[in-house]
Amino acid sequence: MAPPNFPNGMPLDYIGYAALKYPAYAPAPFDVPTGNIVGALQRVPTGPQNHMTVQIASRYLDALIDYQLSDAPALRDPKSPEYYFSSALTLLNFMTGNPDVCKRIVAKPAIVNKVIDMLLEDGVEERMKAVPRPGGPHFPAASFDEDFGSALQFVSTNLLYKEEMQELHPRIQELIPRCRTWKKQYKHSRVKTISNASERIVDQIQGMDPDMISMVRGMQDRTLVCGVPSCRVTGPDGLTLCGTCRIQRYCGRDHQKADWKYHKHICKKGLNEAAVLKESGLD
Repeated sequence: MAPPNFPNGMPLDYIGYAALKYPAYAPAPFDVPTGNIVGALQRVPTGPQNHMTVQIASRYLDALIDYQLSDAPALRDPKSPEYYFSSALTLLNFMTGNPDVCKRIVAKPAIVNKVIDMLLEDGVEERMKAVPRPGGPHFPAASFDEDFGSALQFVSTNLLYKEEMQELHPRIQELIPRCRTWKKQYKHSRVKTISNASERIVDQIQGMDPDMISMVRGMQDRTLVCGVPSCRVTGPDGLTLCGTCRIQRYCGRDHQKADWKYHKHICKKGLNEAAVLKESGLD
């Protein structure tokens, strides 16, 4: 289930289908195990997926961050899969393709630090392999390789937006020998993320080529889309942020107005207005 501070107590499993513009992508009933939310989201084509990422982030990003930084028992229990790669972190990782999300996560360095702490623990791989992973009829249980690769990818992606590595985590240099080992150890894993992310993390800690950083950030910038799905404007230059949620972008005032009938259901401004109307009996 979702953390208690989520709007309407919506289960994390269904957040991916909260996007009002894409009801066709919400087959019901749809059994998605908590450990494989991303598997469901990745069924969606890239264009709508970019829009859904923004919509999920608009409403849930703050709650996901707050939960990941909380003292929830499951996040502190090494026998729980949530300890290694929580449901909240799964969605945060999915959303890090969006640079606006990355910047918000890096602004709370404790999130990335918790993952780095976990990766630096002795015996982390063995314990991570031992935890139970739920599955379902539509999606198999996530494997250790998938979860481990996702944790490394989460660190690597967010490091792109952190200028001072040592300020992020005082022990970050200790990741270098571990990542070098993981790169070799999992070279032949079917999940290439482990080896690839391990190599990137080493490069990033030691000082990645600025041109490479610029190229990767540019690739992420191209995922930015206008809130109106039919609009073809992409990238940061032609889009401005919603002043309230600071996630959804628009090419101009006309499209922002046109999209409000949808965005008001996921933006704090709209949710607050709806709450006031309901309380006053005017809804």
